[in-house]
Amino acid sequence: IQKRCLLPVEPGPCLGGIRSWAWDSRRGECVPFVYGGCEGNDNRFDSKSSCEYNCEFR
Repeated sequence: IQKRCLLPVEPGPCLGGIRSWAWDSRRGECVPFVYGGCEGNDNRFDSKSSCEYNCEFR
C-alpha cells in the first residue's frame, strides 16, 4: 500500500466543496469526502476507482 493511503482523511480549511475520495485505513476501503480545495494531504483522489487502484491491497 502506498504511504499516501495511510494518511488521515483531511478536507483542509477552504470551502471549495470538491467531491473527492480517500482511503480509510480503519475501514479498509475508499470513502467519499468533501475537499475544501486547499491544503489537505495526498490521501485524496478524484474518483473511487483511482483510490481503489492506488490503495487496495492486491
